[in-house]
Amino acid sequence: KDVLTATTSIYRCLVVTQAPFPEMLLIMRRTSHVHGELKTKMCVLTALFFGFRVSRSMAAVKANRDLAESLKEGTSFVFKDWEMKSGIYKTELIQKAINDMWFANRMDEGILYAKYFDPLPVKMIALVLVVVS
Repeated sequence: KDVLTATTSIYRCLVVTQAPFPEMLLIMRRTSHVHGELKTKMCVLTALFFGFRVSRSMAAVKANRDLAESLKEGTSFVFKDWEMKSGIYKTELIQKAINDMWFANRMDEGILYAKYFDPLPVKMIALVLVVVS
């Protein structure tokens, strides 16, 4: 069981650091779990980070839709200051996502298998940004 757990963790590290956008169907089926986990975490982080409202009222839904559209316009969400569009790829959201997904505690994959995350692969940052969009 320990070998299988370690193997699965290493595979997950390799997926996000080396091949976050797989081309083969078989590999895609096996990577969907880690992608799904990242997407779930990013929904919460993105909502908190950008201030999406938690309400089903028409006004809140419209405000959320407008905010989402403005963030997607010109990929504003990748900027540190998304309103002024300055500090490209310096948004704290990227770091928060990476910390939450791979470095939240001492048993997380980023800590256990640090060699796969040092330096942090550009492909992995791209994966985080794709999930946000």
